[in-house]
Amino acid sequence: MLDIINITAPIFILIALGYLSVRLKVVNPKHAKGMGSLVMNVALPALMFNAIADMPFQQVIRPYYLFTYALGSVMAFVIGIVLTKMIWRQDNVSAALNSTALSFSNSAFIGYAVVVMVVGSDKAASYLSMGVLIENLIILPMLFIMADMNPASGKSLTSILFDIGKNFTRNPLIIAIVVSVIFSIFSIPIPQMIAGTAQMLTGAAAPVALFVIGMSLYGLELKGDLLKITTVGLGKLIVHPLMILLAITLIPGGTLEDKYVAMLFASAPVFSTIAIIGQYYGLVNRMSAIVIVSTIGSFFSMSAVLIYWKMTVGF
Repeated sequence: MLDIINITAPIFILIALGYLSVRLKVVNPKHAKGMGSLVMNVALPALMFNAIADMPFQQVIRPYYLFTYALGSVMAFVIGIVLTKMIWRQDNVSAALNSTALSFSNSAFIGYAVVVMVVGSDKAASYLSMGVLIENLIILPMLFIMADMNPASGKSLTSILFDIGKNFTRNPLIIAIVVSVIFSIFSIPIPQMIAGTAQMLTGAAAPVALFVIGMSLYGLELKGDLLKITTVGLGKLIVHPLMILLAITLIPGGTLEDKYVAMLFASAPVFSTIAIIGQYYGLVNRMSAIVIVSTIGSFFSMSAVLIYWKMTVGF
C-alpha cells in the first residue's frame, strides 16, 4: 500500500500546492492560462518528441492499445448519450458534454504523471501519444458534431468537420507526434542540441501541469444539479475504466502492460479543458463542477487500479 501512496501522493500534493498558491495569493491565478499553454504547446510536445523520435517504430504505435482504448472510450461516450438523452431527457449539447466527460481523461496533465511513475517516461509518452490521437480524432469530433448539429447552430456537417480538421492540424501535440513518428520510421538522428533542449523541457511538463490543475480548481464552484454533476463526475472514474476492461475482454492479444496502462489512463479524471468548452455552450458552471468532483475522486480510482496492478503482476 505504501508503494501506491508513494506514486499517487506526490501527484495530488502538487495539485494541492497549485490550489493553495492561488488561495494564499502566492501566485496570481491569471498565470494559470500561460502556464497551461507552456505545458500543452511547448513542454508536452517536446516530451513526446524526446521519447518517440529515437524509439523503434514498432514500439511507438501499439495497435492493440489503440483499438482497445478507442473502443472503450467510444462505449463510454455512448453510455453518456443514453444517460443524458433517454434517462435525463436533456438536449444534444448536454448529451455531447456529458458523454465527453465520461470518455475523455485528463491524460496529458494527470494520467501521464501517474503512468510515468510506473512504466517510465519513454513508454508513458508513447501511450500518451496514442491517447491524444484517439481523443482528437474520435472523441472531440463526436462532441462537436453532436453539439453543433442542430437548427439553432446554423452549421452544416461540412463546416463542422472543416473546423475540426483545421484545429487538428494546428494542435502542437499532433504536430509533435507526426514529426516524432517520421524520425522514428526513418531512424533520423536527432542533433544533440535539439535533444538536450527537448530533455530540459521534458522535465517541466508533469510538475507544471499538475500545479496548473490545482490553480485552475481555485474559483470553481459546485453549482447546479449536484446529483447529475456527481453522477457524471464520479461516473467517469467508473464507467470509462469498466468500458476499457470490457474492450480488453473483447479484443484478444496485447501485453499486460498495455491493458493496465489503458485502465490507468481511463481512471484519470475528466479533462479540465471541458470547462472552457462548456463556457462556449453556456454550461461552464456545470462542467466546472464535474471537473472538481472528478479530480478529487480520481485519487481513489487511480489508486484502485494501481493496487490491483500491484497485487496481480507487480510493477
